[in-house]
Amino acid sequence: MQYFRALSLAVFFILFSGCSHPRAALQHILPQSCGVYDMKQAACIGDAELVARLSPYRVLFVGDHHSSEAMHRRFAEVLSRLGENGRRLLLANEWFTPEDDDLLSRYARGAYDGNFTAEIGWKTKAGYPFSSYDPIYKSIVGAGGMLFGVNMDKSFQKAVSDGNLSAMSEDEQAFFEHLDLNLSAHKAMLAPFFAHCHAKQEGESAQQCRERMYRVQVAWDSYMGEQSARLAAEELHSDEELLVVFAGAFHMAYGLGINARFARRSAEPYVTILPVPAGSTDADVGEADYLLFYTPDAPPKETE
Repeated sequence: MQYFRALSLAVFFILFSGCSHPRAALQHILPQSCGVYDMKQAACIGDAELVARLSPYRVLFVGDHHSSEAMHRRFAEVLSRLGENGRRLLLANEWFTPEDDDLLSRYARGAYDGNFTAEIGWKTKAGYPFSSYDPIYKSIVGAGGMLFGVNMDKSFQKAVSDGNLSAMSEDEQAFFEHLDLNLSAHKAMLAPFFAHCHAKQEGESAQQCRERMYRVQVAWDSYMGEQSARLAAEELHSDEELLVVFAGAFHMAYGLGINARFARRSAEPYVTILPVPAGSTDADVGEADYLLFYTPDAPPKETE
């Protein structure tokens, strides 16, 4: 009898645990009036507690909502707290390339007196008002930090899109030929967004267009991940230093983008923070380590 009871329990656990898979996405129901949501503890915390919990880490990935000035101000508040807590901040930003590092260094050190936005080519790099991002950069400079670029330049992006090896250097060719286009979870996450090709090239099928769009996305994530790993190896010399990699939130969601490619190049532990507008009601399990709430700006009033 004991044997059959044990066998029945074993069958039950096999059927209802190891071999069963939930079909619906697992979600956190987010509390209201929350500043920061710790997804590991499923609990709200304040900014001061967030800064304390980040203290063991030297690499932080933060997602951006490009068009939200409110999100940028909120992020700047957290950066300022980190600086006040003694962290030396190194911001690696999606809008810039490694070729911009000299200008970025002079700007961060206060040794640049020219027209920064014009020389850096802000309008072509970002396409969003510089004033929206200025609080972030001021927080870095105010904390005695540094600015770095991690993105591909436009010519390399185009060569990747076209698959044009002749337009690439030897290093770029090696990077292109080793792109991992088979990360299944990443492909599944992006599939709905690439279902429709918005700009087919001449003679290109819809399938070829989707493959090209995905190849460029993987190249972006891989390049920024590898450059971030390089910065971590070269620039992090003490526990007080914190490399903050700042790029579009979708480049980091679920740990499948820049952060995944970073992890292939560096053993440095890291944390991912994604922004969410106040009033958001739910979030998928595994989206990030922390969710940073911000209050969106009110839309401008209509005028006659």
